[in-house]
Amino acid sequence: MAKPLRVSVWNANGLCKHTQEITQFLHRSNIDILLISETHFTPRSHVKIPNYTIYNTLHPDETAHGGTAIIIRQNVKHCAREEHKQGHIQATSIAIKDDVGELNIAAVYSPPKHVIKEADYITFFRTLRHRFIAGGDFNAKHTTWGARITTPKGRELFKAMRNNSLQYLSTHQPTFCPSDTNRQPDLLDFCITKGINTQKAEIASCLELSSDRTPILITLHTRVIRQQQKPSLYNKYTDWEAFRKTLDERIDTQISLKSKSDIETTVAILTAEIQQAVRLATPPPRPQPVSDNSPLCIKHKLTDKRKARRRWQITWAPEDKQIYNKHAK
Repeated sequence: MAKPLRVSVWNANGLCKHTQEITQFLHRSNIDILLISETHFTPRSHVKIPNYTIYNTLHPDETAHGGTAIIIRQNVKHCAREEHKQGHIQATSIAIKDDVGELNIAAVYSPPKHVIKEADYITFFRTLRHRFIAGGDFNAKHTTWGARITTPKGRELFKAMRNNSLQYLSTHQPTFCPSDTNRQPDLLDFCITKGINTQKAEIASCLELSSDRTPILITLHTRVIRQQQKPSLYNKYTDWEAFRKTLDERIDTQISLKSKSDIETTVAILTAEIQQAVRLATPPPRPQPVSDNSPLCIKHKLTDKRKARRRWQITWAPEDKQIYNKHAK
């Protein structure tokens, strides 16, 4: 059975300060692609996560606000696409291939202060071609995808989706959890898709990561092309003593080398015998399962933090918020 593609969407409100937390989250939740909005990157920002590749798009003024990024597992075959770097929409895009064809995936951030019309959304979605999933913080509220109210940006986005056969993926649960008790939770983070069978996609809320946003998890049941591990003739488990013994038994040293043809034939035989002896002395590669190597005390603290966050999002009580803040720190 093909391994499903695990995609997560999250507004980081500053990526650099969450690097260690994100690293744990990616491995613990087995995430293939993480779409991030509000990276707050500048040209001097740099983040590195083992076994993952990072692409980012800065805000047009290249100061520490806005911006998007995609963090993708290195074994997922992909290529980077041209970034979308406008004041009203920033987006980082990559292209992968599955059993249907090319699938473009984009991390999107649209700042709340800009007025965006239907034509602006259509122009952006056309850059993603005929088949895509674009996830992030659109700052466009509409009750259709689960927001508490409908705003002008939400109406324009809804018209663009309706007139261009676009669909949405949403948890219908708040993703913005303000610390200000005078503001109400709402849904700002979701995905817009085209050319994808949404019935083969599962979407759920997640209580991981620390910001005023909760990430969402998307599982796409599709066969994605992954990079094959480079073949190796030997590994660290090769029994070199067995290799020498096998090679001594198989090599015939009583060979006449009187012509160029004899030499070429003998070299070819010797090469084949060496390769075969190494294969016999080398056990098959052992699978490397993804594991969370965090200390047990850290795992317990993360569990306590998730429980505190869930309780706060149910009650919205100030005392529960204080308890959550304590666990988050």
